[in-house]
Amino acid sequence: MSNVKWLLFRFKKHWVLLLLALLGSLFESVGVAGVSLLVKRLVDGVFLMKSFWKLVQTVGYLYLLVLLGQLGNFMVSYFTGLMAEREVREIREQAFEKLMGSHYLYVKGISIGDVLTRLLSDLRLYRDLVGSYAVKLFRDPFTVILLLAVLFYRDWRLTLLLALFLPVMFFSIRYFGGKKDKHTKKLQEDTADAASGIKESLRGVETIKAFMAEKVMIGWFQQQSRKLYERSIKLVLYSSWNTVFNYLFGYTVVSLLIFYGGYMVVKGYMTPGDFISYLTALVMLQKPLMEVQKGFTEVRGSISVVSRLREVLNLPQERDEGYLFRGLKEEIRIEDLRVKLGDEDILRHITLRIKAGQKVGIIGSTGSGKSTFLRTLAGFVPYMGKILLDGVDLSLFKPSSFRSNIGFLTQESFVLSGSVRDNLLIAKRDATEEEMWRALRMALCDFVTDLDEKVGEGGRDLSGGEKQRLALARLFLKEPSIIFLDEPTSALDTVTEQQVLKNILMAFPKATVFMVAHRPSSLSICDRVLVMEDGQIVFDGDVTSALNFFTSRR
Repeated sequence: MSNVKWLLFRFKKHWVLLLLALLGSLFESVGVAGVSLLVKRLVDGVFLMKSFWKLVQTVGYLYLLVLLGQLGNFMVSYFTGLMAEREVREIREQAFEKLMGSHYLYVKGISIGDVLTRLLSDLRLYRDLVGSYAVKLFRDPFTVILLLAVLFYRDWRLTLLLALFLPVMFFSIRYFGGKKDKHTKKLQEDTADAASGIKESLRGVETIKAFMAEKVMIGWFQQQSRKLYERSIKLVLYSSWNTVFNYLFGYTVVSLLIFYGGYMVVKGYMTPGDFISYLTALVMLQKPLMEVQKGFTEVRGSISVVSRLREVLNLPQERDEGYLFRGLKEEIRIEDLRVKLGDEDILRHITLRIKAGQKVGIIGSTGSGKSTFLRTLAGFVPYMGKILLDGVDLSLFKPSSFRSNIGFLTQESFVLSGSVRDNLLIAKRDATEEEMWRALRMALCDFVTDLDEKVGEGGRDLSGGEKQRLALARLFLKEPSIIFLDEPTSALDTVTEQQVLKNILMAFPKATVFMVAHRPSSLSICDRVLVMEDGQIVFDGDVTSALNFFTSRR
């Protein structure tokens, strides 16, 4: 019920379009009902009385009613379609905005396939729900009501008999709608799993081929494909049975009423014109009545899509409030820092002081907590304890203010599909071409010849080193007070790496730098190195001493 209320609330903002569509529905209904009323005039006044003038009038009225009905049909189709497209656009943009504004840990924890399914596949179903299924409940009830009025006008006793069949229609809505809702939800979930698997397979194609695992992946995909096929077939099965049931039920009712009406004409209780008018209205009633029933079934079967979209639209957002961070002036003081993700202790009881301007290296074995420590200091991971920047805890700063004064780079270089210019403007929206070329030179992006040259999806047309250098170029478009580097030069050769690091020192001599490194050469700019082990800092000293200590622990 909450999903229905949510839909009605969404529809309120489109009240002008809905009003125009409602008017069109009324025009269409009057046109259809009017045709059924004209049939009596055609049979009794034209065919039996043989009046040519009434024939001319009747044909003229008929044409006007058809024009009115088609005008209404256009208004309903166009304005509801326009509303549906606006809804899809708004939700798509709102959902992406919510994703971008949600907490780092949530974004990192969700399935890419699930997000793609919700933003693409679920939205297509939502468009059908709003622009097609709901229209049946918007357009056809008016036609049903007016045609029922014609039936009551012609023979109210006969029409009351139709009410005996309503429970069967309600049973059909409940049964087929429930089945469709169940299998639609499962189909969307299976589609998300398949999308994630396809993306992962394409990303790891070298590994798959190196281990000759093509058949394993093909087998996995065939299994996923079979699941999608089985879900889809069940939806097709229930949709087909629903249609067959509707037609059989409808024509059964019509057959019984034809028999009864024919008996009334034979006995003289009803004129042929009355009966044929009644029969025309009844036949015309069948299609909109079935469309209303089908609309209820489809809406009930698709309502789970609304729940999935609402989950994205209701994502908790980061609160951008607090003190303004104007750069680090004195020191960072860390007191009893702890990070727990789930049941696992990632960082444990870290206490540390770093003077402003120090260049701090961080080394340690895989899984020792280096990257989590870096992301915690950068404000992405919630923590216990204190991280004091010039005496103010990190959690008290306004996130946007803090992030505007830091630089953050990882070895997983983010490269946007678009142009080189697009990728650089991420860092500084108003950067001049001169600033961008300077940044490219500082990052040694000698492979770039034009700011508008295209970069493929994920930088697929660039080498690993080129992607890292393009990502590094963004750093030189900022003026960070603190720089966080998580192996951003891991794909570069030693000579290129050293030059890039020297350029960072030259461009930001007063910046405080934290750099996670695996290669000793990466520590050349550091005047202090931390060794991490099992979520703790077990050594703090100069580069040579730290490397000796780390080597001795392995």
